[in-house]
Amino acid sequence: MHIKALWGFVGNAELLGADSAKVKRGQEFEKADDEYAHTLLGKGLAVEVDANGKSRLAKPKETKPTAPKDDKAAAEKAAAAKAAAEKEAADKAAAEKAAAEAK
Repeated sequence: MHIKALWGFVGNAELLGADSAKVKRGQEFEKADDEYAHTLLGKGLAVEVDANGKSRLAKPKETKPTAPKDDKAAAEKAAAAKAAAEKEAADKAAAEKAAAEAK
């Protein structure tokens, strides 16, 4: 597998098909072991390179983002707090009115 290092690291020279175990950023390996290359790809240390020398990056899937459930819960909590505050204010006003009428 043909890969290109994105980061410098110390790897397995035999599996990379290199002279040294020290890998520098931008270094390319044409005959890297497939399993080892996939490990490096998964760790983000390298990218696969096509025959033209350009990196083969996977395109992200185009999906609709989901609405976070936390926003809904926060809105419900705020609405409940507002309703409780309004009820408390109404009860206080009713108590004051009753006290004023009693005098």
